[in-house]
Amino acid sequence: MRNPIRSAMAIPLLSAGALLALSGTATAEPASLYAPSALTLTVAEGGDASAAAPARAVTLSCRPTDSGTHPAPAAACAELRGVHGDFSALGASGTGACPMVYAPVVVTAQGVWEGERVDFERTYGNGCVLAAEGTPVFDF
Repeated sequence: MRNPIRSAMAIPLLSAGALLALSGTATAEPASLYAPSALTLTVAEGGDASAAAPARAVTLSCRPTDSGTHPAPAAACAELRGVHGDFSALGASGTGACPMVYAPVVVTAQGVWEGERVDFERTYGNGCVLAAEGTPVFDF
């Protein structure tokens, strides 16, 4: 005949042993993991990105290193880090005078910034306004 007390004591001991055995199987994550920051930037003539064909396009990756086909990835990534990837917060320097000719230019940014999806579009009155109010991010 089995001893009910011995059986009752064995259950918690077996449970504790199983938990200890399972806790050792967890895999440690490598220290090199990071949230991706990879973007495609475009400049197109027109007031709406969905109707305009891109005149210029570049890629920009800011993690793990600043790279891509952008002509100045370090400056563009630094500007984006300064606003925590918020494209609408990119400041306008406002330097220079531009002719009052309406020839719209639309810029877009699509991709991922530090793990978050990005889908940005802004229209400027003309290319001069883009150059005057734009940032290193769209200077290509």
